[in-house]
Amino acid sequence: MAYTIVIYSKYCMALSLVLFLLCGLFSLRYASVAKQKRLAFLQSLFLLLVQWSAWLTIVIRTQRTEYLLLFAFFQTLTFAMLILPVMLYPGVSRILLNDICMLFTAGMIVLTRLDQSRAARQLAFMALSFFLSLFVPWIVRHIRVLRHLGWICCAAGIVLVGTVLLLGQLTNGSKLSWTVAGITFQPSEFAKVLYVFFLASVLGEKPGLPKILFAGIGAAAHVLILVLSRDLGSALIFFAIYILMISAASHRLFYALAGVLGGTFASAGAYRVFSHVQTRVQAWRDPWSVIDGQGYQITQSLFAISRGGLFGLGIGKGTPYDIPYVETDFVFAAMVEELGLVFGIGIVLTGVMVFLLLMRIACDLKDGFYKNLTMGYGFMLIFQIFLTIGGDTKFIPLTGVTLPLVSYGGSSVMATMLMLFVIQGICEMRYAEEREIEKRRKKSEKRAAADKKAAAPAQ
Repeated sequence: MAYTIVIYSKYCMALSLVLFLLCGLFSLRYASVAKQKRLAFLQSLFLLLVQWSAWLTIVIRTQRTEYLLLFAFFQTLTFAMLILPVMLYPGVSRILLNDICMLFTAGMIVLTRLDQSRAARQLAFMALSFFLSLFVPWIVRHIRVLRHLGWICCAAGIVLVGTVLLLGQLTNGSKLSWTVAGITFQPSEFAKVLYVFFLASVLGEKPGLPKILFAGIGAAAHVLILVLSRDLGSALIFFAIYILMISAASHRLFYALAGVLGGTFASAGAYRVFSHVQTRVQAWRDPWSVIDGQGYQITQSLFAISRGGLFGLGIGKGTPYDIPYVETDFVFAAMVEELGLVFGIGIVLTGVMVFLLLMRIACDLKDGFYKNLTMGYGFMLIFQIFLTIGGDTKFIPLTGVTLPLVSYGGSSVMATMLMLFVIQGICEMRYAEEREIEKRRKKSEKRAAADKKAAAPAQ
C-alpha cells in the first residue's frame, strides 16, 4: 500500500495542478471577485490535494514523524493565507491567493526534500511575510498620498542598493547582500518594490517625454549602482522594467525597440568588462567543454531535467544535491527531476496565470497610477520567471535570479509578498468603490420609486 502511494502520488500531484490551472484560466473571464468564488474554492481543493500527496509521500519514504510537525505548521499557514485576507478584505482576489499558495507549496516540497532545516526557515520567512503583508491592503486603500511619494521611494531604493555597494559581501563575483546580527538581507529585492512605486508615480497618466526622461534618471541611478555592485541580474531586471513600463504607459512600441537595442549594447559592454559574465556566457554557449568547471552547474541541471521525464522519478529518488546552489538558482531543475516536466511546467504556468490576472486587473483600472503599479509588478514577476527558467534550461545565460516564492530566500519571499498584496489592496479598493456605486444606485432607484408612488394619487 505504501509503495503504491509513493508511485502514484506524482501522478496525483500533476493532475491536481492541471485542474488547478484550468480553474484559474476560467476565472479570467470574470472581473468581479464575487463571480470567482466557486472556481477559487475548487482551486483550493486541488491545492490541498497537491500538499497532502507530497507530504504523505515524504513521510512514507523517510519514516520520520518530524515531517508531520512541519506539515502541520505548513497547513496552518496555508489555511491562514486562504482565509484571513478574505475575512479582513472581502474584495481581495481569491484566485491570486491560491496562486501564491501553489507557488510556495512547490518550493516547500523541494526544500523539504532537500533540507528540513531550510524548509523550516522558509516557512518562518513566509509566515512573517504574510502577517506583515496583511497590513498592506489597508495602507493602499486608506493612504492615498502614496501616489505622490514617487521620488521618496526612488531615494529609498537608491539607499538600499547603495548599502550593498558599500557594505555588501562578494558572492560569486557580485555584491548581493549584507549581514546584520547574523541575518542576511538582499536589499535589491525590497528596492524592486519601491522602484515600481516610483515609476508608477512619475509616469502617471499618459506620460510625455519629460516624465519619461525624469523616470529614466531615477532608473539609471538604480541600474548604475547595481552594475558597480556587479549584481547584473538585478540591473537587467530594473532596466527591463523601466522599458516595459514606459512602453505600456505611453502605448508606444518605439520605447521597447529602443530598450532592446540599448540592452544589447549594454550586455556586450558587460561581457567585455566583467570576468564572471564571460564565465557564465562560456558556460551557456558550450557547457560540455567546461563540464568540470564553469559548465558543471548547467550540465547537471540539464541532466536532472532530462532524467525527470513527464512525471518525474518520484520524491526522494533524484539526485538534486549534484547541482550547486540548487535551492536558489536551480530549484526548477530539482522540481522537474522528481515531480516531472508536467508539474514543473504547471508551476511556471501558475506564475504566468498570476501575470495574466494582474494584466486583467490593470485593464479594468482607470486611474493611471494604480494601472501602472499593477502592470509594473506583473512585468517584474514574469520577467524574473523568464530569467530563472531560461537560465536553468540553457535558453539564456544564468543570471542568478530566484524563482518568485519557489526558490529559497527570505528577502525574495517577503518582497514578492509585499508586491502581490499591494495588488490585493488595489482589488479591495476597487471592490469598495464598486459597492459604494451600487449602494448609490439602489438608493437612487428607491428614491425614484418613492417619488413615483407619491405622484400616483395626485394623478
